[in-house]
Amino acid sequence: MSPAPKKSPARFIPFVLVAAGIGWYAYHRYKLAHEPYEWSGTVEARTISLGSRAGGRVKEIPVKEGDQVTAGKTLIVLEAADWPAQREQAEAQLAQADATLAKLKAGARPEEIDAARARAANAQAALLETVTGTRPEEIAAGQARFTAAEVAADKAQRDVDRQHKLRAAGAAVPADVDAAETALRAAQANRDAAKEQLDELKHGARREQVAQARARASEQVASEKLVAAGSRVEDIRVAEAQVKAAHGKVEQIDSMIRELEIKAPEIARQGKPWTARVEALDLRLGDIIGPNSTAVTLVEDDQLFVRIYVPETELGHINVGGEVPITVDSFPDQTFKGTVEHINTVGEYSPRNLQTADERANQVFAARIGIASGGDKLRAGMAAFIRVPRD
Repeated sequence: MSPAPKKSPARFIPFVLVAAGIGWYAYHRYKLAHEPYEWSGTVEARTISLGSRAGGRVKEIPVKEGDQVTAGKTLIVLEAADWPAQREQAEAQLAQADATLAKLKAGARPEEIDAARARAANAQAALLETVTGTRPEEIAAGQARFTAAEVAADKAQRDVDRQHKLRAAGAAVPADVDAAETALRAAQANRDAAKEQLDELKHGARREQVAQARARASEQVASEKLVAAGSRVEDIRVAEAQVKAAHGKVEQIDSMIRELEIKAPEIARQGKPWTARVEALDLRLGDIIGPNSTAVTLVEDDQLFVRIYVPETELGHINVGGEVPITVDSFPDQTFKGTVEHINTVGEYSPRNLQTADERANQVFAARIGIASGGDKLRAGMAAFIRVPRD
């Protein structure tokens, strides 16, 4: 009887592989069921960029990069340049505008009103005199002057006639004849002038003169009323607007002068003072910075956070206000405390920097994890991991 053939070990290899596969799958399932949820992100920081609306040349730099500063701390001082001179000019314009407004509100002085009233009375009297015409006494005086001039002219005529007779007889002196004729012409001119004056006195003022006198009287009366009434409401409003504009100019320059000191912002924190660190300050004394340009960058000490992206299927394992552990590669043996500050209400696709296409295809929700401890060690840009135990 021949011996039975021996069984080959190779026959059991498939069973071993199947058993190994089942064991690996069971282990993997167990591991997945007990391993914590893990989400990765990057440490980020809230930065504050500071500058000056005025700009100018750097005069002082009391801090340097890495210094810790508190609220209101002076970081950079700029030269004043011509700002003080501009403020003096603005103050002078404000004083002028104030004085103009006060004058308009006070109105005319009593002396100015009395002077205007006197000018109006004089104009009225002149008008009355022009309209009334010449008095009889003036006409009589004019008549007397004309009569006297006429008598003088008659006498001069007789003197000329006498000289002519003497010259005809050959007894006259030529100089006497000439003098008599000259005296006659002067006497006749005086007579004619007196006659014109008498006629003017008899006829009174012309219509044009009356109209001029009436216009001057109306003008002076209106001027008196204008002085007594004071400034118009519109003029006072204009003056008030000019005062406001001058005030605004002074306040604007004061604001720009305050901008010559770049200070840490006044940020209120409940329970503890606000602090930050100077992150970037690349300036030297004498450098010129432009208006509204960044001169220094601060990083708030208590405003570090990690932004993670949580898949929709795992979103229920974190909640706003909950505490989560944070680890970083730089300190593998330390765990830092984090608090979920915000979870986006709108989902999105995973960022392109995740490793696999399958992961990038998943819908995720961005969450911000505030770092509550380790702010002195953690730095923006570090890779961070949040691991939450499975229930």
